[in-house]
Amino acid sequence: MHILFSFGAPFRVALIMVYAATSMAAHAGAWVPRKGEGKLILNQIEQRQDEANVVRFRHKEIYQSLLLEYGLSETIGIAAKRGVQKRFLPQVNSRTDETRFGITFNAPAIATGLLPPYFFGLAKKMLPLKNIQREKRASMTLGWLDDETQYWSALAQGDRISVGRLRVTQEVSFDRLRGKGRDWRNWLYRFTFGFADIDIGTEAHRFIDYNGTYQALSHSYYVQWKPSGYRLENWQMRLKSGTRRAPLGGLTIQKNDTLTLEFEMAF
Repeated sequence: MHILFSFGAPFRVALIMVYAATSMAAHAGAWVPRKGEGKLILNQIEQRQDEANVVRFRHKEIYQSLLLEYGLSETIGIAAKRGVQKRFLPQVNSRTDETRFGITFNAPAIATGLLPPYFFGLAKKMLPLKNIQREKRASMTLGWLDDETQYWSALAQGDRISVGRLRVTQEVSFDRLRGKGRDWRNWLYRFTFGFADIDIGTEAHRFIDYNGTYQALSHSYYVQWKPSGYRLENWQMRLKSGTRRAPLGGLTIQKNDTLTLEFEMAF
């Protein structure tokens, strides 16, 4: 990968890096709201170049968004998102606004789960657990970004095994944005272990710009808290902290630190 560090190159690289960090937040995952139910997700992602790995230029990005999901029926919902992206570079500071709208489909026919075939059935027979349960979910989303020339799509799978208040959840997502001169794709895998109000786990995310040369691989640690007190049962808070690595000129690797904070309210 070769990048010329003119004024425009760092700006374009930083733009793509922020999208790689934030695009997966545009789709909430395999669990689509039921008919007449919805959720609001307030999101802030901060990304900064690691101090020990500054090459050629320094940058910092902050992305803030509000996502609305609502179930129109048992199979169809809507997703609308408004985001603001701020970039801080040595040469210039900038801001970009983003608007998305999509139709989300609950897709139980393709909810195959994320375990090897027959694994759950064998485990259920062999383990001395009477109340073990499994929930498999899948969703598809089709929509557009900003105008009619930019389109995005997403596919998500979820698999949750629970025993009483104990649960293990896996999620995978594929997200794609296409438009004039643009073909950006994301893959995400998340594994969490939960008990009662807390879920902790890990998340891996890969981004590739198929019309360019940029790609990135990130890893984050994940914690989610869902309060159970009076008037708080509809709220969730998520915190993710991790690193993102991407090639930057020859054999050079650029490392960035990321921090994500989300608040979700169900209604």
